[in-house]
Amino acid sequence: MFPWNLFPNNKQQQMPDWMKYLNQSGLEKQMEQLLSMLSPEQFGNLMKQGLSSGTAQEADRDEESRSSIQPAIFETHDYVFVRLPIKEEELPSLKLYHTNNRVILSGLPPNTEESLTYPLPCLVKKKGAKSSYKDGILEIILFKIPDSQYSEISVPEW
Repeated sequence: MFPWNLFPNNKQQQMPDWMKYLNQSGLEKQMEQLLSMLSPEQFGNLMKQGLSSGTAQEADRDEESRSSIQPAIFETHDYVFVRLPIKEEELPSLKLYHTNNRVILSGLPPNTEESLTYPLPCLVKKKGAKSSYKDGILEIILFKIPDSQYSEISVPEW
């Protein structure tokens, strides 16, 4: 809670008097009116307008490519898991790649020439990735890079 009693002209007895002048029902109505005017589509359009033209085009392309397959990507202390719903018939033509910050899928129908790219929540190692397929879900396990890249900064004596 905010320490209102630290202000010079404010006493704890005055606080309830100040609160009496607020019209809570009117304030609630105004907030509901404001929130009803702002729909998710409008908010998304506002956010896209804030992007530069190059990144807006990349964001549109990413949204189109992700509409076909939506992976579940999450991290634990040591691993990053990527779970993709894929049909068993698509497995022979599927090729998986990864960089230290992205997973890349290629060879999926209908456009086998096109590749889908998904960002990872953190950096992962180049070697040691594993994948398994079970019940229509392809699971990829990637090892996280330990975040120990820090350096000391000397502080001069005054």
